Amino acid sequence: MEIEKYITQAEKIFLGGGTFKDDRNERLDFIKNLETCDLLAVPGSGKTTALIAKLYCIAQNMPFEDGSGILVLAHTNNAVDEIEKKLKKHCPQLFEYPNFVGTIQSFVNKYLAIPNYVSHYKQKPITFDVERYEHQVNNFYLNIKNPNLKNWLDKKMYPIKFLIDLRFDKDYNLIKRLNSCKEDFELKDQSKPTYLGLKSFKEKMIKNGYLHFDDGYFLANKYLLKFETIKLILQKRFKYIFIDEMQDLEEYQINIIDDIFFTNDSKTVIQRIGDKNQSIYNIVKENCDWETRQEFDAQKYKNLSFQNSLRLNSNLANLVDKFVLERPSGYKVVGKFSGSELKPHLIIINRETTGKQIKKRFIELIKNHNLHHCEKNVKNGFKIISWNTLWNKEEENIDKKTNLKKLRLIDYYEYYEKESINRKDDHKFLKDYLNHYDKEKKTLESIRKSILNSFTRILDLEDIRDDREKRYRKSTLMQFIKNQSEEYYNDFKAKLYSWCFRIVVYEQNDEVYTEIASFIKGKDFIGLNWQNLENYHPKIISKSNQFIISSDFQLKEQKKEVSKEKEDIQIDLSSVHAVKGQTHCATMYIETAYQRPTYDTQKIIKSKGKNKSNPLLLEEHKCNGTYDKQALKMMYVGFSRPTHLLCFVVLEENVMDCLDSLCHTKGGIWEIDKELI
Repeated sequence: MEIEKYITQAEKIFLGGGTFKDDRNERLDFIKNLETCDLLAVPGSGKTTALIAKLYCIAQNMPFEDGSGILVLAHTNNAVDEIEKKLKKHCPQLFEYPNFVGTIQSFVNKYLAIPNYVSHYKQKPITFDVERYEHQVNNFYLNIKNPNLKNWLDKKMYPIKFLIDLRFDKDYNLIKRLNSCKEDFELKDQSKPTYLGLKSFKEKMIKNGYLHFDDGYFLANKYLLKFETIKLILQKRFKYIFIDEMQDLEEYQINIIDDIFFTNDSKTVIQRIGDKNQSIYNIVKENCDWETRQEFDAQKYKNLSFQNSLRLNSNLANLVDKFVLERPSGYKVVGKFSGSELKPHLIIINRETTGKQIKKRFIELIKNHNLHHCEKNVKNGFKIISWNTLWNKEEENIDKKTNLKKLRLIDYYEYYEKESINRKDDHKFLKDYLNHYDKEKKTLESIRKSILNSFTRILDLEDIRDDREKRYRKSTLMQFIKNQSEEYYNDFKAKLYSWCFRIVVYEQNDEVYTEIASFIKGKDFIGLNWQNLENYHPKIISKSNQFIISSDFQLKEQKKEVSKEKEDIQIDLSSVHAVKGQTHCATMYIETAYQRPTYDTQKIIKSKGKNKSNPLLLEEHKCNGTYDKQALKMMYVGFSRPTHLLCFVVLEENVMDCLDSLCHTKGGIWEIDKELI
């Protein structure tokens, strides 16, 4: 395969005429490499761009003589969208048969879980969706007929969560969560009514088509056990596999890919790309599940590494490197960004300091360094982030040891978790279906599908099924409407067209929402003669009422707009999880409270004992506790976002023991800022 001859073209397209060459030529080495390997890449090293360039070069060699294709996998839809956005117009063949670009979940569902389900149940599953799954679990719990099971569950602190976490192993034994084992399950006697009741519940959930994402892996593994040839077929189908953001994969996801493709006879080339120190997806793990190939066979497999960060200057890289938790051979964060040599700022506050003062100081620093007058800087943005943002109802926000209030982002600012606006079929409320649809589509197709999905969701919530006792889909709903009468069918289509047109063209979302809500609740819809409903007369909406009337989407958006108007420099608020993978011009990281030791700095500063360590002072850091390691990873990710300015906001009381050293260390990396105390 010819790769090198296309690299210059890739540089013109993806680097705007720049080059992949540098002092280590690490990106070029990766692009040209076509052997099974793992790539360990530091933050801002351009790993995804290098992967995209590599895929472009491979695409120029397509179709392959043996008819095979490539498989490109990522953990999130956002990562897949980024690859597709940059690549599709230059090499559309990568997104056609025999290739596949998608998430691990979508690959498992498409090629393994759904074929197995259809083969066994002779129908397609309704959905792989956590929210809808949880709704069905809640319905089951409220209507349990088995008294033994009901009494047993009621003794639990969180019975619904227990039911949500329930899974099957490959032999249909109940287990709690994927990858656990039957020996760890608390009910040992499988002949007892309680165990049988739980097993029956889980079996019915799967049979009725309500599947948790985890069930996809259960069904996939069963399929692989049932048909061994599936592995051979997939190995021949995909000649090369590339997995981005490898550190975010769970053990069971890693195992299923290896089980299919990483066998003794397999000729598939697998390249896995990521950064173990950024494994903070969903939860912050002490240790990444990803074991690199070299860790178990150093003679056969050679790891590649990107050490040069094109995002971080030397000062920031030197700081971030001290927060490395897992340091395999060849892993070091080296700053190569030359657009700034600003030192990171350690901003000291006390308990009287307000969020308004913190934000004002951030804006002052941005202006002092003239960061807001560059179009690229403004595009990258200025963000205030923290590890912990909101308080859960179960959490205690008063420190019993000190009797002081513990602080999170919500205690400084009127903060809302941003709603997911990914293009998906299911949303929390009716109004969200009208706001969250694929706006890139040039036709009314996307909003039409979204509105019809909201109708089927309401029927599902009301437990209304079609004449075959199945959940209504868009097609069966339209067929039911057509069966009412030609006049009713044409009238409904006219309404649907009007709603779609007014949302897309005139943005009359509120007016359309009011009309749809009224139509749904009226006799012309819920009053129709729905099938197979003994002793049920759907004259009024009941179970889906909350779904129809609730939505705080626009309220949040309006509040965001008001805050925008008041600021000459837009400062966004976010969690560290949400900004992972992003590049900012300036980032302000505010330490917050979580478990003990309570605050971020308290977790990483060891002021007692022989193993004294403190990465704030750039000493070698050794941490043993779970929360220490989690804090280290969060700060590694948060501190590595900005190109120009990093501000770390800490409570004075938490750094008193090392503040003097920080202030007087010759050539210290921190700029100490005491303006707010």
